[in-house]
Amino acid sequence: MRNFLKNLLTDDEMKILGFLVFLGLLGLGIKFTGLTATNESEVVDSLNFEQNYEIKYDLNTVSPKELITIKGIGEKKAEDIISYRKEFGFSSKHDLKKIKGIGESTYNKIKDNFYDFESDSLIANDQKILLRKEKNITSESSKININSAAAEDLITLKGIGPKRAELILELRKQIGQFNNIEQLLEIKGIGPKTLENIKDRIYVGEP
Repeated sequence: MRNFLKNLLTDDEMKILGFLVFLGLLGLGIKFTGLTATNESEVVDSLNFEQNYEIKYDLNTVSPKELITIKGIGEKKAEDIISYRKEFGFSSKHDLKKIKGIGESTYNKIKDNFYDFESDSLIANDQKILLRKEKNITSESSKININSAAAEDLITLKGIGPKRAELILELRKQIGQFNNIEQLLEIKGIGPKTLENIKDRIYVGEP
């Protein structure tokens, strides 16, 4: 083989060919040793980053498409979550357990995919809130006076989240005071069903 190449190539060309072969072998050696290990390390680091990176959603703004990307939530549960939000709104991610088909087990699987609400601590301490001796809550009935209640009191009502609580306060400011609880129906998002759920916990008293 060497004699064959010598007949075809000059001595200088043979040297160049030998040099190119050497570079090729060197490149293959590097590829299958150091650099390959580095690349594999980079791939592992990338996978670990993706696994450790958590995407969290706001229950009051998350879309159906985003919901179905969460393990444990299919199209049906996503629709049920959106329907609940339209009717009641979320004041805590614990409200998910009020939706049919989402029990304690499912809730524990999906809860970390959602942000905690600032009102979560208020909901957890609901009994303390109801027992506060203020003019907007009577000690006997634990009912909320919607003419003097603060937002943190209103969000303890079923179906009244932070947004609806603010809308109640805005309407009260506009009209001066509520004369009857039916005036709450003027607020977007509060329908007859929501009013039915909270009517036993509210009353119209002096501001």
